Amino acid sequence: MRLEVAMRSALSLANHGIGSCYPNPSVGCVILDKSNNLIGCGRTSDGGRPHAELNALSSLQGNPRGGTAFVTLEPCAHKDTTPSCAELLIKSGVKRVYISVKDPDKRTAGKGIKLLEKAGIEVYTGLFSDEASDQNAGFLKRINHGLPSVSLKIASSLDGKIACFNGQSKWLTGKIARTHGHLLRAKYDVILSGINSIIKDNSRLNCRVKGLEKRSPIKVVVDSKLSIPLSSNVINNVKKVPLIIWTSKFSNKKKKKKLIDMGVEVLEIPKNNNNYLDLNYGLKNLSKKGYNSLLVEGGSEIYSSLIKEELVDKIYYYRSGKIIGGDGLSSISSYNLKNLKNAKKFKIFSSDIIDGDILEIWKK
Repeated sequence: MRLEVAMRSALSLANHGIGSCYPNPSVGCVILDKSNNLIGCGRTSDGGRPHAELNALSSLQGNPRGGTAFVTLEPCAHKDTTPSCAELLIKSGVKRVYISVKDPDKRTAGKGIKLLEKAGIEVYTGLFSDEASDQNAGFLKRINHGLPSVSLKIASSLDGKIACFNGQSKWLTGKIARTHGHLLRAKYDVILSGINSIIKDNSRLNCRVKGLEKRSPIKVVVDSKLSIPLSSNVINNVKKVPLIIWTSKFSNKKKKKKLIDMGVEVLEIPKNNNNYLDLNYGLKNLSKKGYNSLLVEGGSEIYSSLIKEELVDKIYYYRSGKIIGGDGLSSISSYNLKNLKNAKKFKIFSSDIIDGDILEIWKK
């Protein structure tokens, strides 16, 4: 097996774990014998343990001595109840280790590489580093900046509207594009929505793709006045999928207690200079809990606030061929832009046709 193919295989393995490994990153590992035959592979298990290297070594169908290991993130150097992944690779007898990205976690942060090199193993870094960094962008951002990665999911008409003037919005895009959007939910640790979307649509915010129901993310609702109906779908399912409500300290105390008694976590968020809830405060709280990635599904004011505060890393823009017109509701509300020089800019990453609709992915 060629080196590039082996690392791409490791990346593919890691991709299957995205959204189910927090607080750990999703890592892939492939092991070749000394003749470059594939003899083992694995990814980080759901829940974050065991790590990819241990799973790959446990799957061995041959002798790794003198062989090569490919890992998408630097093997950990810290010990818990088991030896570190770096120590496991040393013990296996591999001669070379290829690593896509160094681990910024202070418990490892180059220590894994030093352990390998001290044991006489050849270490090569940087193979498909861009792909590996993108794959675990949330983990890297949380460790380096104390924030999860934030992605917006927007479905709009061709002219950028999310509904008619009367609020009617079903359906802007086709069934396949909507199913693709549900697949996104399975790849994120947390999903966030504003209270207006919850009241209007009674959204469940879960993943309803067959076979992936258990991959539904933790739910966050931004609700400054605690307006959420107690019969909402997001509350009814709270025993299966946790719900966090971000609200202000001035919201109804009795309702707050009722929600807590029902199993909802209520977090009081301070307000920013514009008298809105400080979303950055909420994001930092998610980061402290170990959540790496956040998918935002409305509404337009939430999108605007996050973009204005430069908290958005990626936008999934599903666009249909329908035209609604100037009296339709805009996908992103005003953020008081007066000069184009100050417009928030994103770069196109990819564009695909999904059964008549278009999915554009934009990155900061």
